[in-house]
Amino acid sequence: MLRELVVLKLGGSLITVKDRPFTLRREVIERIGRELASTGKPLVIVHGGGSYAHPVAKKYRVSEGLGEGGLEGFVETSLAVRRLNVEVVEALSRGGLPSIGIPASSIAITKDGRITTFNLEPILSSLEVGLTPVTCGDVVLDRVKGFTVLSGDTTAAYIASRLRASRLIYAIDRDGVYVRDRVTGEVRVAEVLSPGMPIEPMGASGEDVTGGIVGKVEEGLRAAERGVEVWVVNGLREGVLAEAVGGGRVRGTRLKP
Repeated sequence: MLRELVVLKLGGSLITVKDRPFTLRREVIERIGRELASTGKPLVIVHGGGSYAHPVAKKYRVSEGLGEGGLEGFVETSLAVRRLNVEVVEALSRGGLPSIGIPASSIAITKDGRITTFNLEPILSSLEVGLTPVTCGDVVLDRVKGFTVLSGDTTAAYIASRLRASRLIYAIDRDGVYVRDRVTGEVRVAEVLSPGMPIEPMGASGEDVTGGIVGKVEEGLRAAERGVEVWVVNGLREGVLAEAVGGGRVRGTRLKP
């Protein structure tokens, strides 16, 4: 089963309306659930925090750990993430993809922001019984900072590398990763992106506390270096995720070390 495993990261800007706090794109997620169910592939899904978690995490500067926001910031962010995770699982399941929520804070611990402990057992056990595990970007306990933000991009790359997934797919609300030609100045979607190529942020939000497209590319390239096929695709376009997860032709940007 794991040889066919696909890890799918659903970006916060894909599943929520980024400029409207606590606003879910429910119809989009249900449609994604229908597409994914049709592929028959074993899946691990990770989603971002979007307009649920990022504004709260930024307000309390949770990524910096125990600071002026203190435990209040940790608790508020954690509650926002839990609420989003439940709603994403509900929408995916309504779309026909039986899913189970596994918050990252219950299985991961970091040290100065990097993962040191990650319990894969709940994920593997879910896959064994035919459920799709759905974890997320989250606030987690940290051995140096007390707690911090662990991004969904990092989590997705970590799981894909540990489980030797066949593909890691970052689904966003754009057609791929945009680059600017150094000579002509033209901005276009890169078919292939390698380290050192100039990335052009498109529609970047000031609320994103986890690195945006640059952080996504960095984490994806780490997984690609470990042998995982990594893509950035547009999850708003119908059929794209079914193609990408199903192992067919992929429209988007491939990350290659």
